[in-house]
Amino acid sequence: MMLRQQIQPDSDSMNSVSATSIQNATTKSNKVRRTQPAIARKIIAFQELINLDRKKKSAREAADILEIPNSTMQSWREQKISQKGPIELKEFFSTAAGADFLQRTVLAVMKLMKCGSSGIRGMQEFLHNSGLDIFVASSEGALQKFWSRCEICILEFGECEEKRLALGMRYRKITVALDEMFRSHRPCLVAIEVVSNYILLEKFTEDRSGKTWVKELSPRIKDVNIELSQVVSDCCGGIQSCAKALEAVHIPELFHAQYEISKATSALLASQERTAEKALNKAEEDYKRIKEERRRFGNEYKQQKRCEVKKLIKKRYCLKSTHKKKKKYREEVREAIREMGKIHHPIDLSTGKLQTAAGIENRFNEQFKIIREHAEEARLPESSFNRIEKARRAFDAIVRYVKYFFVVYAAFIADLKLSPEQEIFFNEVIFPLCYLKLIWRRLPKKSREEYEQLLRSLEIRIQEIPWSEECGKELMKKGKELAETFQRSSSCVEGRNGGLSLNHHRFHRLNERSLKVLTIVHNFDIRRSDGTTAAERFFETKHENLFNTLVEKVRIPGRPQQQHHDLQKRRLGREKRLAA
Repeated sequence: MMLRQQIQPDSDSMNSVSATSIQNATTKSNKVRRTQPAIARKIIAFQELINLDRKKKSAREAADILEIPNSTMQSWREQKISQKGPIELKEFFSTAAGADFLQRTVLAVMKLMKCGSSGIRGMQEFLHNSGLDIFVASSEGALQKFWSRCEICILEFGECEEKRLALGMRYRKITVALDEMFRSHRPCLVAIEVVSNYILLEKFTEDRSGKTWVKELSPRIKDVNIELSQVVSDCCGGIQSCAKALEAVHIPELFHAQYEISKATSALLASQERTAEKALNKAEEDYKRIKEERRRFGNEYKQQKRCEVKKLIKKRYCLKSTHKKKKKYREEVREAIREMGKIHHPIDLSTGKLQTAAGIENRFNEQFKIIREHAEEARLPESSFNRIEKARRAFDAIVRYVKYFFVVYAAFIADLKLSPEQEIFFNEVIFPLCYLKLIWRRLPKKSREEYEQLLRSLEIRIQEIPWSEECGKELMKKGKELAETFQRSSSCVEGRNGGLSLNHHRFHRLNERSLKVLTIVHNFDIRRSDGTTAAERFFETKHENLFNTLVEKVRIPGRPQQQHHDLQKRRLGREKRLAA
């Protein structure tokens, strides 16, 4: 016992050890963040200290004087030496004045982009905040003329580059998305090649009839070496007429068909569910109130309370059943609409196998059956059934396109002249993998997690291809080309219309020249994550850099002229200083 008592520590000693460990624990110090002007001044002072004529300091001594760790100072100097760019620029930005200028310029850009105005006023604000208005004229007239020179240069660049690239372009069939954007009571016709996102047409017209579409789109197709094979859009009559006149296949867009069903059912079913929930909550409150209510003693009052409670229990049960039913209608209709989007693919996304047109049609019919039955049970108005029928006609057109695509698919496979083993491998591995990779970025995160195992299995099988590497690459190229042929969305043109609408609000209007400039900037300057522009993907070759062309050819405004009142202010200021 004595030995056990000696060995066992008491609570006070344990508490003291715990407190000591907390006191001795080292806290991580916050890293010191210095601005570039401060760093530039420290480096200049360091160089002056180690280059003194009489009392030269060592690097460590100089760093100690400046209260900077020697390792930090050496890393700053090495970073200055290893920086890329012209020597003159590196030397300038290493000075205190250059670092101050860089600091003001970057902050001026950030302020302008995040909370500044656009157009000429935004440019004036940037020049003022950065201090460049001393060297560049910032009046409205000077900047208006400057932007006019930029527009002319951009238009010339787009016209010349498109003609040059079209000469070496290979002939191919393309799919174009068509839509209109309405501003100022005039439609803006927009046509975009869906694979490359290259804008073929963007123009304000008097109307959006089929004849107008053909009149504006035909010359653009002739300018480049392409054939319009497919047109994807909503079920607009003018666009369908244009597709027929240009001998192209019209593809009804999936989103608008789904949206018609949503407009017919979603709001009404949700309203019925809320009404049922509200009635159920009221019944619950009445039941709780009656149960807790105190009444006089006596058989008559007890019997009355039991009857009321019994009625409320029955009513609550009926309302619970009604609410459950309304909720089920809404959820199942919403799930049916989502399922239509999962069905509309050439492959079954859960298995990776090729679908058939008949199978897709049957699956569509199953979802429409669910939607119509629930709409009838919910007693939706006649207008909802009209919208459902309109969506049904759109899905019938989608099924017709799916049948056409599988005919094209069979002809494409026949032209490849594959062996039976290669054809099976193409159908089971190459095409599903190419299509899945094509749509992967557009899938929701939950769907990507669901189909990730399928993607990995297809990638493993493609590595075990029994033919040469060159043959495998050629088959993958053909698989990608075939996958790009199947289109079901015009989201590219819908997004462009949104951007044009914002630009129209920002500039208050869009004239013909400004619209052409925006089109050329979209085609030749905006780059994807892979670094390619829409023009590079469309023409399949590199082109000149638009911004570098502007730098080389466009003259910026000169230095601002000294005004008479500015000279007078300076003279008065000089006289006051002399008098003092």
